Amino acid sequence: MTNYTISEELKEQLRTKGYIRLENAVPPALLKEWQALGKKLEASAMSAHTEGQQLHGSCVIKDPIGPRLMRYNDIHLIQTQASLDLLACPAMMAIARELCGRGAVPIQMDLLYKHQHPHPIVKWHQDAQHSRSYPYLNIGIYLDDAPTNDGCLRYVADTQHEQLDIEQLSRDHGWDVPGVVEQPAKAGDILIQDMMILHGSQPKRTPGVRRTIYVECRPIAGILESQAQSPEWAELRRDWMATVLRRADNSDWPQEWLNDYPDPIKSDTEVMRAIEANHEPSIPGVWETFPVERPDYPVPADMKDW
Repeated sequence: MTNYTISEELKEQLRTKGYIRLENAVPPALLKEWQALGKKLEASAMSAHTEGQQLHGSCVIKDPIGPRLMRYNDIHLIQTQASLDLLACPAMMAIARELCGRGAVPIQMDLLYKHQHPHPIVKWHQDAQHSRSYPYLNIGIYLDDAPTNDGCLRYVADTQHEQLDIEQLSRDHGWDVPGVVEQPAKAGDILIQDMMILHGSQPKRTPGVRRTIYVECRPIAGILESQAQSPEWAELRRDWMATVLRRADNSDWPQEWLNDYPDPIKSDTEVMRAIEANHEPSIPGVWETFPVERPDYPVPADMKDW
């Protein structure tokens, strides 16, 4: 018996609406470890910025109130052991096994920081466009609470099937696109979304930072079909998944699927060095063609003078 399973109701919601939430899915000790790492990474990035340096993966931007960390990319290269532990936890294994399926591999792993307004707003967009022949998931692992009415994710259900005219939707509706829902989350929750669902988030109203780890996951067959990256790049993702499976519970992965991954495998360090040395760009997201400004979008009317 596996250590974590996803209900049929949630699987159906992902198929139809394009998003789901797994509550309290991250083991408490692992959540606490990553909360501490999130603070450590932010402090390191800001210290380096003060000294005129930029650490690999860090993106410090100048907000109107001063520099703040917006994201820390490639955390699997920077905090490899903690990243592998997170990917190998029962809930993440269930996502790969039950939602992504045979041949599932992680593609990218980044840590995003959302600060109180004024800070860049995540306007309406769709992530990587693809053929939809295979699942392609974006997995958000919440290190902090994201309550309603405080810049939590907004989804427009059932918009994952095709590329949309985001500029026109934004111009016509602002944040109130028909069918929009706010999806709050608690620290330790995991939100899973189809890569192509229309989504965004308003400014954060309250003080403090909200940190979310994002993991892209899809079957290796989908990567090869897309030809967006090279077969060699795809094989490195197979190596990455093999390092995850090496530390996962044996009951969390079908034994007949293990032959889909290298054995014997390279060391964790060798795999990550090869991934770093063979970088290829991700499939880009889709945003509006020209910036849309309305009295209530992208900054809500009551926040214009903040």
